[in-house]
Amino acid sequence: MPGPVPLPMAEQGAALDLAGAGDEVAELWREDPAQALALARELAAGGEFTAAEVLDTAVDTAIGAGLLALADARSASDPGLMAEQCLQAVPYLVLAVALASADPH
Repeated sequence: MPGPVPLPMAEQGAALDLAGAGDEVAELWREDPAQALALARELAAGGEFTAAEVLDTAVDTAIGAGLLALADARSASDPGLMAEQCLQAVPYLVLAVALASADPH
């Protein structure tokens, strides 16, 4: 039987916080890009990371979701279905481009 799960070290905790911040910003961007930028700045106000780092992490989140959609398409048995599943990646990739183009200042 495994022992207790160790608590994350400070660096790991910061990385988890940054990943969570990026996820929040990416999700909010779909509804209101201006509010998402404001959130990135607000999250960075604590000094743990910058707004640019939050946006970069949001880009990573969107790209990851797009790549997962494309990976699912690879297993499609029919070319039409494969093409349809590839299209499911498009909104995530568009989101990644929009986030990458955003000015955090």
